[in-house]
Amino acid sequence: MFKFDKSLIYYKLPPVLFAALIIFVSTMSSVSPPSLGVTWTDKIYHFGEYFVYGLLIFRAFPNLHTSRRRKFYYVLLFLFGLVYAAFDERVQYYIPPRDSSPYDWMADGMGYVTAGVLFLLARDWWKKRARV
Repeated sequence: MFKFDKSLIYYKLPPVLFAALIIFVSTMSSVSPPSLGVTWTDKIYHFGEYFVYGLLIFRAFPNLHTSRRRKFYYVLLFLFGLVYAAFDERVQYYIPPRDSSPYDWMADGMGYVTAGVLFLLARDWWKKRARV
């Protein structure tokens, strides 16, 4: 019999929904977020979008740090985010008048990787603090 798992909704559903939101917004032809007063405003939005996505992805696997192969899995999570960001940029390439840029992908990747690194550092800090 199927047992309902709350962790599926609490941990796994948010990054899936956020990934769908990213692609949905990427396919909109007339998206223009408010200007922040700098020429690279869109890079800030790309960074922030994937920073949130990275936090959600790394949060989706709360017990991964107990795995013996955790380093391998963390590398896979980082690669997944970079590949997803590349996929997102490729989707935008086909949506007129949107454009795809390697600099946008770099901003996406930097946001995702920063979130992952901060998440792992915070988790380790929290574990050490809990032992004391």
